[in-house]
Amino acid sequence: MMKTIKLIFILIFVLTFSFAIGQSQKELDREKNKVEILTVEERANLQMLFYNKMKKMKLTDEVEEEYYRYLLHYVYDMQRLNDKDKDYTDEEMKEELGKLVTKMDTRIEPILTEEQFKMHKKNWNDIMKVVYFKNGWKWNEE
Repeated sequence: MMKTIKLIFILIFVLTFSFAIGQSQKELDREKNKVEILTVEERANLQMLFYNKMKKMKLTDEVEEEYYRYLLHYVYDMQRLNDKDKDYTDEEMKEELGKLVTKMDTRIEPILTEEQFKMHKKNWNDIMKVVYFKNGWKWNEE
C-alpha cells in the first residue's frame, strides 16, 4: 500500500509540477513556454488508469522500479514537445513523439517478459490515443 501511495505521489508530482523553488532562468523560461494539453483532472485519471493496467503486468519490485524510471524519463521529454519555444508543427511533434516512444520501448523491452511488453504496448497505445485526441490528431492503429 505504501508503495502504491509513493508511486501515485511521484507520478502526480513529476507530471503535474515540473518546477521547483529556486528555478534558474532557463527553468523559468521553460515553464513560461510550457503548454498543457490535459487538465490536472484528466492527467490524474489517465495516470490512475495506466497505474491500474500496469499492476496487471505483475512486475517484480526491481523491474517495477526500473520500469517507472524509464517511463518518468521519457514522459517528461514527451511532455515538453509542445512547448511554445519548440515551435513544432503538428507533424513534427508527432514525429518527435514517435521517436521518443521508440526510444522508451527500446529501453523498456529488455526488462520485461514478452507478455509484459505486449501489455505495456497496449497500455501505452491507450495513452497515445488520448494524447492524439486532445491534440486533434487522427490516430492510426498500428
